[in-house]
Amino acid sequence: MKDKHTLLFLKFISTVFLVLSILLNIVSILYYKNKFIFILLLIFLLLSLIPAIILYMNLMASMKDYKQVEEKDSGGKIYRFLKIDSSIINDYQRAIKDLKEKNSYILGRYDVLDEIKKQYKKDMKKARKLQENMMPKKMPNDHIIESASLYKPLETIGGDFYDYVYLDNDRILFVISDISGHGVEAAIITAMLKTAFRNLAASFKSPASFIYEINNYIIKILPINYYLTMIAAEIDLKNKTVKYSNASHTPMLILQNSEIKEYTKGGTIIGLFPQAYYEEEIVNIQKDDVLIFYTDGVTEASMSKNKYDFYSIDRLKKVLINNKNNNTEKIINNLEKDFYDYLSYMSPDDDFTIAAFKIKI
Repeated sequence: MKDKHTLLFLKFISTVFLVLSILLNIVSILYYKNKFIFILLLIFLLLSLIPAIILYMNLMASMKDYKQVEEKDSGGKIYRFLKIDSSIINDYQRAIKDLKEKNSYILGRYDVLDEIKKQYKKDMKKARKLQENMMPKKMPNDHIIESASLYKPLETIGGDFYDYVYLDNDRILFVISDISGHGVEAAIITAMLKTAFRNLAASFKSPASFIYEINNYIIKILPINYYLTMIAAEIDLKNKTVKYSNASHTPMLILQNSEIKEYTKGGTIIGLFPQAYYEEEIVNIQKDDVLIFYTDGVTEASMSKNKYDFYSIDRLKKVLINNKNNNTEKIINNLEKDFYDYLSYMSPDDDFTIAAFKIKI
């Protein structure tokens, strides 16, 4: 801004002296005998040269502040001159200084956020270990029954849950559940469900009454808009029966003599309706029968995210029939392989849980 004012002042002075010189020239013509006029004219001419020279030098210096800028278009290259005066340079310098300050602030905040992210990952790993400890470390395996399971949450922690207890030497109570949603909220609910399962299993009477009690317990502590599905199955190894109740969960499957049947008797989802009613059913089982429990993250997984393109229960049944002579661990492994083959080894969009039991005698 100072340079601009200086140039304007010099232009004004030069113009004044020029006008005075012209006037003196006119006067000198009229009064050519007066020597004083000539002397004064000479002085004004000399004085007018000083600001004119300074003005010229400033103009030449300003010409050096022109910068060639290259632009491109479809027709080739275009050149233009962009005038950069000291005020623009000062603005650029201030802008650069502001950007440096903002960049320093952003980098500082980034470091803080990066530390928070690292701590979050550490906390999630700890939460994952805690949730894994809520799941059975090993499944029932003896001379009467063998079993295997697989649990893979969509995120570090998830909302699928399964567990079992021996009611006595011959009876196993197994539950599998799918909490709405996934992630931290669902994982917290699984912790509550774990506590409820262990407490209520101590007074177990039947699968239907067990789910009824679970519903009444969970509905009091479950956050609004959350619910869960569940199967409770009592596997009686002595009497060779499975008594179950299905609270809107995926069907229990039983592979028997190269045929697979679906079992869905039960009632509504858990956590929404107080005093809900649940039915139960008894199914006879025999040697080499395979019981399959799973969550909808298996059958509803989609490779193309198309609601009509799922892994599907039919594909699951085909894998089971092809593996009917294998042990449960092999069955689970082949199911997992086929599942990820279908997805082309992309990540599924829900938690994935499956458990298999096989009657040995």
